Amino acid sequence: MERYRILKEVGDGTCGTVYKALNLETYEIVAVKKMKRKFFFWEECMNLREVKSLRKLNHPNIIKLKEIVRENNELFFIFEHMEYNLYQIMGEQKRPFSEEEIRSFMSQVLQGLAHMHKNGYFHRDLKPENLLVTNNVIKIADFGLAREVSSMPPYTDYVSTRWYRAPEVLFQSSTYTPAIDMWAVGAILAELFTLCPIFPGESEIDQLYKICCVLGTPDWTIFPEATNISRLLSVSYSEILPANLSDIIPNASLEATDLIMQLCSWDPLGRPTAEQALKHPFFHVGKWVPHPLPDPFQLKQNDTGEIVGCTLLKSSVLCNQI
Repeated sequence: MERYRILKEVGDGTCGTVYKALNLETYEIVAVKKMKRKFFFWEECMNLREVKSLRKLNHPNIIKLKEIVRENNELFFIFEHMEYNLYQIMGEQKRPFSEEEIRSFMSQVLQGLAHMHKNGYFHRDLKPENLLVTNNVIKIADFGLAREVSSMPPYTDYVSTRWYRAPEVLFQSSTYTPAIDMWAVGAILAELFTLCPIFPGESEIDQLYKICCVLGTPDWTIFPEATNISRLLSVSYSEILPANLSDIIPNASLEATDLIMQLCSWDPLGRPTAEQALKHPFFHVGKWVPHPLPDPFQLKQNDTGEIVGCTLLKSSVLCNQI
């Protein structure tokens, strides 16, 4: 670690502290994550979820792990440095994002997620703080809770910051899937329009109530694996009708609200995959350009370029129109 000069602390989490640092050999600015627990063997380091996932994932929208250093039983991850996280950018916004800006951010996130899911991992902790941004390029970071899709449940019930937590996690289902990442994408997409979380629950019970207020009361049989529905059912003692999402997010297009509703489906099986979401019309607005009809008249010119007449073209399209 003598090759790195720590410049400042930029974040402190449960597992580690992140610093901005300078590589004294290459003069490159990097991010250094110092883990809080001690590591006495290399095998321990290599078996960390964050290490296993990031060593396997190589994508322009996933943070790059450049180096791992173990020194005096302390473990350091050296990452590429990113200037901001999405939470900071939203907090500093003086105006709403344009839909084109939101489209750019979310298409990048979905491309990173599609690569991750295709390679057998799901993130489990997607939130604006874990989406890092430099020069409008966004990268998914913090893989401390990442799991292999093929790993066997039961999974831990406490994953993701509450506001971005899928219902099946709130219900303590032990068999959730990568669809929990897609729920988080929907919540983040909505927040980019409003600059406020769409489901700002103050507790697990309140979180569920906030979701009901937007989506309406669900069919509780969707969650057969849930362990604490009886405790949470008290939230929904009466039927709550779904809200009109266009009233909640008035600056979003119909395509955007449709995608949010699909991503934030109560039923995990009803949510699109990352690849499917990228094909949604929200990401293809304005890209369809109709082919121009051929000019029905072809000008006749002589050798000197003078127009001497014209001929009606008998294309099938024009004939049908005529």
